[in-house]
Amino acid sequence: METQKATLVASSVKIQGGFSREETTLKIRTRLIMTTTALAAAASAISAGGTIGSTSVAVDAASGPSPSFAAQVAERLFPSGTSTVVLVPGSANMINNISRDSSTDVVAGQALASRFGGALLVTQDANNLGPATASALQIMTAPQVNPNSTYEVQPFQPAAGLPTLYLVGTTASFSPALIKSLSQSGYQINLVTSATPVGLLEKVQAIVAPPTPNSSNQASFPASWTSYAGGQDHNSAYDAPKGAPSWVQSGVRWNFAESAAVPFNQSYADVQQLGDRSAPVKMTQNLGNAVGVTAVGGIIYAESDDYHLYAIDAQTGQQLWESYPLANTPMGNPIVANGMIYVTVGDTGFPFSQLLKFYLNNGNFSLTRGLMYSAIYAFSQQTGRLVWRQDFHGEAMASPVVVGSTVYEPTGGGTLWAFDGATGAVKFETPMGGFDSMSSPNTYTDPTTKKTEIIVGTSNSSNVVAIDASSGAVNWKQPTNLSIFNTGMGDNSPAVDQANGLIFQDSVVDFNQKAGTVNLAVYAMDAKTGAVVWSTTLGSGATSPAYKSGVIMVHHGVVYVGSPVTSQLFALNEATGKELWSFNYQNAGPAGAGRGGAVYYHGILWVASGPTIYSINPSSGAEISSYSPGGRFGIVNPVIVGGTMYLDNSYDWVQAIPLTTIDPGFKL
Repeated sequence: METQKATLVASSVKIQGGFSREETTLKIRTRLIMTTTALAAAASAISAGGTIGSTSVAVDAASGPSPSFAAQVAERLFPSGTSTVVLVPGSANMINNISRDSSTDVVAGQALASRFGGALLVTQDANNLGPATASALQIMTAPQVNPNSTYEVQPFQPAAGLPTLYLVGTTASFSPALIKSLSQSGYQINLVTSATPVGLLEKVQAIVAPPTPNSSNQASFPASWTSYAGGQDHNSAYDAPKGAPSWVQSGVRWNFAESAAVPFNQSYADVQQLGDRSAPVKMTQNLGNAVGVTAVGGIIYAESDDYHLYAIDAQTGQQLWESYPLANTPMGNPIVANGMIYVTVGDTGFPFSQLLKFYLNNGNFSLTRGLMYSAIYAFSQQTGRLVWRQDFHGEAMASPVVVGSTVYEPTGGGTLWAFDGATGAVKFETPMGGFDSMSSPNTYTDPTTKKTEIIVGTSNSSNVVAIDASSGAVNWKQPTNLSIFNTGMGDNSPAVDQANGLIFQDSVVDFNQKAGTVNLAVYAMDAKTGAVVWSTTLGSGATSPAYKSGVIMVHHGVVYVGSPVTSQLFALNEATGKELWSFNYQNAGPAGAGRGGAVYYHGILWVASGPTIYSINPSSGAEISSYSPGGRFGIVNPVIVGGTMYLDNSYDWVQAIPLTTIDPGFKL
């Protein structure tokens, strides 16, 4: 009977992209009616004086869902409160002489509660919460547990205070008096109501399972994203094609809060313990987004350190789907190719036993980086369903790279792995002679032989390595002759100028232990042989915490690179390494600024660093404008499509910002 009801309320309206509304509504309703039926069966089983724990529950089967049962479930599932509560109507089957189907309300409410990870409660009637629901709603208030709440955030802790309420049902399910009473009590209220069951399910579907981008929106974005920062040159900027929708050209604005999002007005987590130098770095590595987003087919894909992969509609900022939990921290760009999304996870740690052996052997010991689990995941681009997974010894923080049907990933175990992109079958594994940290691989294709090599940086030993993409053979290694410090070459992603046959890499060098200073060196290498064409240092300064290099972007004969050592952005002549200009980042803070790559778009250089986004004259290095949207940027490269910049930050947010907001004088 319940399944028949699910079929009868389904709508036949089609949505653009993905399932029809009939299909999606039926899927949601059938799945959740199974849950509702199970709850009803449990309630019936205890209706004759049964218990949950030690509390008696009375259920009147004729009056719809039980407020007492829902309240006790919520209290068990959320003993420390929650940020979202969904209220659905309870008892009467008739409201204002209109017949209601209470199962529709519960199905719709449960869908919203699942989407927001919140509690489902049931009112006594249209005018009253009822004693059980009122008591449970008080318990759903998240407690204030932070004695330093005025200046410090506690990560992965729900914000103290009242939950947001979603009132879900028919238009007459909640009286104006009840809504007014809840509002006066301080609750933020969102009404999700409709005159009909079909209308209600359609409204909930628009929130929980919105349609995927239509064909016009898809065609306005890149069709694939095969390497870190979108391409060999790391210039992740894309013009809107002719005939693109107006929103693509003019730009859109939205903020998407990820699972562990920190309010923009809060300071860094652990700032009282670690200070302004290390606390923001810890957030970048463990809570927010380490590097930039991926833009493909009208969807923004983001990896968050909160163990999530998100798919977000590029126009609306609505979540399309998420995958959680991943086995460890994802710190790269999602790579999208051949109908798949590739995501890697790892961590920055080293086993103490290895570090001890490294020290006792005066550095003559091969290190493996990574303390916890690491893996590469392959998800279906269309649905987000996991297709395959391969685990590693050693972290996998770097973004993979795709060539043809093969996906490549270097690891903290010192190996470059090659997998069949469709199945995950191992094609080869090549020792690189050192471990990879955050050096996302790049590619270079020899114009004469047409052979492609995978270019990656390694630490201990500190090299740039070129590996044949077909055979796995090492073509060359370039150690350089400078005094590399710390994780060196293995901590940064090489940039490639395919047309000029050059590879660019940078690394901290010349550590002065007494002064506590380092320098940043930039190298240009011949892509065919690895021979160093030129090298230059950019200036010394205090040793920066964690990621110590800057991501290089090359465009029109100029190398653009930031230095967190001096908190500056530099422009270098690609052929000679000669400095053309430098730009000083403002409000860099003790952690330094300049890690993320710049983007060249319509005659302007765009870069996000520290708390600020800048537009800069690429010829002179003069600032054109700046804008601070909230939060802090780690190793983030902006992604520009048409008139919008997409980026994420260390506060666990993904943002879409019109370019005209950043630079009011900008015109496409």
